[in-house]
Amino acid sequence: MAVAAVGPGPVPVLVVLTNDPIIARRLRQLAEENTLTIADPKEMERGATGRRWTEPAGTEPGSTDAQPAVAVIDLLRPDALERLRAWRAQWPDALIAGHLGMPDRELWVSAQRAGCDLVANRGALVPRLRERLARPGGRRTWHFPLFEAADAAGRLGLVFRAEDTPAGPLAVYHVAGRWHAVADRCPHAGSGLSGGTIEGTVLTCPRHGSRFDICTGERLRGPADTGIAAFPLIQEGGQVSLLIRE
Repeated sequence: MAVAAVGPGPVPVLVVLTNDPIIARRLRQLAEENTLTIADPKEMERGATGRRWTEPAGTEPGSTDAQPAVAVIDLLRPDALERLRAWRAQWPDALIAGHLGMPDRELWVSAQRAGCDLVANRGALVPRLRERLARPGGRRTWHFPLFEAADAAGRLGLVFRAEDTPAGPLAVYHVAGRWHAVADRCPHAGSGLSGGTIEGTVLTCPRHGSRFDICTGERLRGPADTGIAAFPLIQEGGQVSLLIRE
């Protein structure tokens, strides 16, 4: 599959930041298969001072829209997480992947939270990238780790709350064997809904009594005029994550 540049979207470039010769060789092969040009990050990224390095051929000089189609980083680099956060902010449409030589659960989760679409060990990285690039339309999904399913084992109702997620303040409920995530702010007066009561799938705001269905976010009773956002979750490898789609 050839990754083509369309308008201000991803340009046909694969950014690579790794010192692993085996990974580098496999990525070169992947680039050839997908008509990607391999570039050093300094050719694409913006420095901490806002200075822009040399941009890839075919983009307008000084353009701030140019971004790669794929970016890969060695997660054992001391600046890996900082770099990931900067890449995610600057290249929102790029497929960003990180690789590990040895299993490291904490670093794996931190990389996902920092913006990695894909985290894999050395052997699985390129096959999984190849699979992602072959998907029709290249639709990007991102798993933002929330908590370990084992930590909520045997619990019902509210099992997790987070203030800082890509979806904003979030409350997760475990009801009838399923996870449900909703915005943790009442649209009426901004109260934290996680402080309210839950009966079945009906969540009641602790401040003014508005009611919502946690499965759909639908407003069931005022004074709130609108419903709340409900978000898809995925459980994989014992980890419950927020599923973010393009």
